[in-house]
Amino acid sequence: MKPLREPFIHFFLAGAGLFVAYTWLDDGVETQHQASSVREIRVGEGELRWVSEIWTRQWQRTPSPEELRGLVANLLKEEVLAREARELGLDKDDTVVRRRLAQKMTFLIEDTARISEPDESDLQQFYDAHKDSFRRTGRVSFVHVFFDRSKRVNAAADAQQTLVRLTTDGGPEQIANEGDRLLIEAEIGGADLNTVIARFGQDFAREIFALPPGAWSGPIESAYGLHLVRVSEMIPGDVRPFAQVKAEVLEHWREQQRRAYEERYFAELFKKYEIVADKRIEALVGPLTVAKDGTR
Repeated sequence: MKPLREPFIHFFLAGAGLFVAYTWLDDGVETQHQASSVREIRVGEGELRWVSEIWTRQWQRTPSPEELRGLVANLLKEEVLAREARELGLDKDDTVVRRRLAQKMTFLIEDTARISEPDESDLQQFYDAHKDSFRRTGRVSFVHVFFDRSKRVNAAADAQQTLVRLTTDGGPEQIANEGDRLLIEAEIGGADLNTVIARFGQDFAREIFALPPGAWSGPIESAYGLHLVRVSEMIPGDVRPFAQVKAEVLEHWREQQRRAYEERYFAELFKKYEIVADKRIEALVGPLTVAKDGTR
C-alpha cells in the first residue's frame, strides 16, 4: 500500500481526528441531532456563477452540465469541511483560507458592479470620450536591404553607395543582389507598429512610419544593423466606427464601472479599519488612513 504523502490527506485525517476528539470530549454534544440543529447551506445563482467563472478562467471554456454538477458537489463538500474546520479553529492565521475568502468577496463585488447595464446612449457617450481606445493602428508595407556591420568594414558607406544605385535602378533583380542575408524577409506587407517593433526594434519602427512612400531612404539602424528602406504603402491609423466596436465598447465600459465600484467599495470599507504600519513600510501602504507605530 502506498504511503499517504498528499498534504490534503494528512490535513483531512488530522482534522477528522480532532473533530472526533472534540465531539467525544464535549459533554454538551448530543448523540442524536435534533431537526432544529441541522444547519442550512444555501446554494444559489451567485455560487453557481462563481464556480463556473473559476472553471472557465482555468480551462478557457464553460463547464458541461455534468462538470457543473461535479463543481456544485465539490462546492458543497468544501463548504461542509470549511464549517467543520472553522469550528475546530483551523482557519486562524491561515494564509490560504484568507486568500480564498478574499477571492470570494472579490467575485461578489464584481457581481454587484454588473447589476446595471448601459443603454445605447451611455455606450455612445463612453465611446466618444474614449475614442483613442478604439483606434486602429496604422499599417505599412515596405521592402528593405540589410547591411551587416559584423561582415563589412564600413557598412554605412556601403549602404550609401547602394542607395545611389537603387535610386537609379531599384528593380526586384537589383534589390535581390544587394546587401547581406537576414532571416527576416526582405518584403514586409501590412505591418502595424507593434509588429515592426517586434521585428526590428522601436527606433527603426518610429522612423519607418515617418518615411514618404515610393522613395528609397536610409540607412536606418535596427537591432540587427543598417537598412535601406522603400515604403510602398502607408495606411494611416483611424478610429473604428461605433457600430463596429460596440461589443468592445461594452466590455471597456464594464471594466471602468467595475474599477470605479471597487474603489468606492474599498474607500468605504477602509473607514472601518485603522491601518497600523511600521515607519519603513509606511510608503508602501498607499493613500489609506495609517497610524504610525500604533498612533494616528
